[in-house]
Amino acid sequence: MHFLYKIINANKNFQEQLDFFSHIFETDIFLSACLASDFDEVQSLLDNGADINTCTVDGLTALHQAVIDGKPEMVQFLCEQGSNLNAQDNEGWTPLHAAACCGNVDLVEYLCSEGADISVINSDKELAIDLAEEDDCRMFLEKEHRRRGIEPEDCRNNYLQFREVILMKHDAEEWLRSGQFCDRPHSRTGASALHVAAAKGYVDVVKLLLRAGADINCRDRDGWTPLHAAAHWGEMETAAVLIQNGASLSELTNSVCYS
Repeated sequence: MHFLYKIINANKNFQEQLDFFSHIFETDIFLSACLASDFDEVQSLLDNGADINTCTVDGLTALHQAVIDGKPEMVQFLCEQGSNLNAQDNEGWTPLHAAACCGNVDLVEYLCSEGADISVINSDKELAIDLAEEDDCRMFLEKEHRRRGIEPEDCRNNYLQFREVILMKHDAEEWLRSGQFCDRPHSRTGASALHVAAAKGYVDVVKLLLRAGADINCRDRDGWTPLHAAAHWGEMETAAVLIQNGASLSELTNSVCYS
């Protein structure tokens, strides 16, 4: 049995490594095609299941890179194909941050017209408007903040919550890339990352954790599942995501109260 266990475990580890390197290979092919502005190849890859939001080890998506390189046609193409306008790299930069920093007002205007979130702050507590050194970019973003009724200072005041989201996203993306889910429940409460994300309404984090292999019905020390946490704190959107992904509706906590 011991010998068989070793063989089974070795095969499992080999498959995990194979999946990991396969993901890296597919990512490189897609990002290289975008970098070369090979629209036909990019479309072919997407038609065959390529992830348009795949990213480098630094968290840069194809849309980030197209913005940085100043390629409006590729930016428009990726947006029309469903690229995440608000994807954040490892430093919390969105494509809009990149466009503002590069002083490309045309791309800033285009991304905003497509619905880019101007309230996102990066890990240095900066909004896109804070990175806009060119007058035309800064003036446009000031106008956009007024139009949307979003005060820059209010965004900055949510920095701590933002940092938590960024760190959780980074961990989840790393687990997804490696094929190894390495979450460690809280030593005292037993709460998992999925419990925290569900309770705080971090919808994107919940989705990432589930893709990375989180146990949707994991229980903390009190027997609460992530769905219990989402329901208790009134986070209906995260609750809906959990239910759509198969969360059990019949799990009971350790303390049951009947009315």
